[in-house]
Amino acid sequence: MAARLDVPYAVLKEARDRWDAGADELDGAWRRLAKASPSHLSAEVTAAVKAFREPWADELKAAGEQAQGYADEFVFFHRMVVIVDQAHAERLRSLLPWAEHDAAVTDR
Repeated sequence: MAARLDVPYAVLKEARDRWDAGADELDGAWRRLAKASPSHLSAEVTAAVKAFREPWADELKAAGEQAQGYADEFVFFHRMVVIVDQAHAERLRSLLPWAEHDAAVTDR
């Protein structure tokens, strides 16, 4: 069964643009963190920085990839002429700005 998420195209585009911008910011953040050099710090601080840096860079990278995936879902959704199955429509609705979280999902 197909479904329709009843939101204007401009809302979809804005949501996609926001997720895309977030992905770009997270991408830059993990790259800067991964390149941060603690070499000018004491040995104790250097060890702490290294222990912090790698897992957090990995987390930022994963969050950026997830945000980019969300942005890509909006592109796919629009290509489907805003017709998808109910589960996908509800998932995309959850990625919209809060003001659009009550957008109607109807049978097509």
